[in-house]
Amino acid sequence: MKIASLRFEEVSFSHEGQTPVISNVDFDFPTNEIIWVKAEEGAGKSSLLQILCGMQIPQSGKYLINGENVSDMSFEEFLPYRMQIGYSFDSGGLISNRTLFDNLMLPLLYHKVVSPQEAKLRVDEMLKIFDLTFFANERPASVPGRVRKLTVLLRSLVMHPQILLLDDPSVGLGKSSLYNFVDYMQGLRKQGHLNHIFITSYDDKFMDLMDHQILHLDGGQLYYQKVDPEKRVVHI
Repeated sequence: MKIASLRFEEVSFSHEGQTPVISNVDFDFPTNEIIWVKAEEGAGKSSLLQILCGMQIPQSGKYLINGENVSDMSFEEFLPYRMQIGYSFDSGGLISNRTLFDNLMLPLLYHKVVSPQEAKLRVDEMLKIFDLTFFANERPASVPGRVRKLTVLLRSLVMHPQILLLDDPSVGLGKSSLYNFVDYMQGLRKQGHLNHIFITSYDDKFMDLMDHQILHLDGGQLYYQKVDPEKRVVHI
């Protein structure tokens, strides 16, 4: 299933008892781009990503994927879209009683997108590229924070989704891991995956490793800022 469009129609969202972080918004999201989602702390960046992946449902309005309202879909109807969305939130979400290897394998085996043999080859390759083979059979609580965070990020990529949602991905990673992660994402994009990427970050140097456009969330509204596509070379 190809995801061609993402749109809000009169969308409002708030957490219980709080001011709306999104207020009656009509917005066509840029596609086939890397989008840097910028906002003040607590303004709703993470909530926006959670709506885009279907984890949160707006109190009013429509979130449309390919013109279909996510709120009207059953679990079975949304699943083909869900399988094309990879997400990584700062809170983690690894299964604590499974090894890092098992955590990476689980989405591939559960959804049966490739054979078990192909799944193992894909995960083994990821672990090797990011120098995580030594930790493959450890559980999340037994590994350094950097390794745990990197595994969370890799799990968001393992299904080779069309949409990728990353919440503060650079926090807790070293310079080498950041460069490897960006290179790996760019490689998947060249293969036709990760068509639409949305990243929240306060890390200018990390974002400048990629050509990107900017989406501002301010006062409950969304604003698109086109950025000069010229590649900027930076050193972290």
